[in-house]
Amino acid sequence: MRNSSPPATQVHLDVEGEVARVSFSGERGIQILGSETRAALNSVLDDLEKLAHLRVVLFQGTGRTFIAGADIHEFLDLDEQRARELIRGGQEMMTRISNLPAITIAAINGACAGGGFELSLACDYRFAKKNVKIGLPETTLGLLPCWGGTIRSTLMFGSAIATRLILTGELLSAKQAKKLGVVHEICEADEWQDFLTQWIATILSRGPNAQREAKRLIQKTERTISQLELGLSDELNALLVILDSGELQTGAQAFLDKTKPIWS
Repeated sequence: MRNSSPPATQVHLDVEGEVARVSFSGERGIQILGSETRAALNSVLDDLEKLAHLRVVLFQGTGRTFIAGADIHEFLDLDEQRARELIRGGQEMMTRISNLPAITIAAINGACAGGGFELSLACDYRFAKKNVKIGLPETTLGLLPCWGGTIRSTLMFGSAIATRLILTGELLSAKQAKKLGVVHEICEADEWQDFLTQWIATILSRGPNAQREAKRLIQKTERTISQLELGLSDELNALLVILDSGELQTGAQAFLDKTKPIWS
């Protein structure tokens, strides 16, 4: 008997002056990017895109995780059409985050895996508490990071680090992630709020037009060199190959059953 999906993670938007905070709040402090949560996040992005005065948008979890990943239940009974909708929808959501003109921060307060790490990759900064685990464990489930994670991790960190992250599904410690450049800075848990406040103050102390134009040029250059959109299409097609093999369903069910998958 298959387990049912957990209650939807809630998405809260708080705007104070030039700073917006997007908070994810799930059952027992575990945040999951299920379909309802993605719809709520897209609604929040609608609001953020209308607030031209914003200079900083901070994404944060509450409790035990930043975001633990996608809702694996959604991968159990996919056909090709639903897979296309699921993957394209996730990719487009991450691209909307990446395209926000404000400076974006992923404040990684707890475990950050799969779709959660893909969301952090769409942000300009990734800051983490020292005790967290970070990574892309999709291949342990017979998946691949397909909300931009395979493409962005390769573009941002190079093929060697992307290979390490993705092919084994290894979860890095915050210290390892900092050493590899996967996160920008790490911080002791008891200094976390002061640390974030100081970083936001530093960002706000710089020229807003200079920052906005610099971010636009950096993204334009990255897209010109990388052909990001083409890569995202390839990412979707790779997922469809895995879906056709049956491996995705095997891995997803084993994850939910808390057993080891038996790959055919």
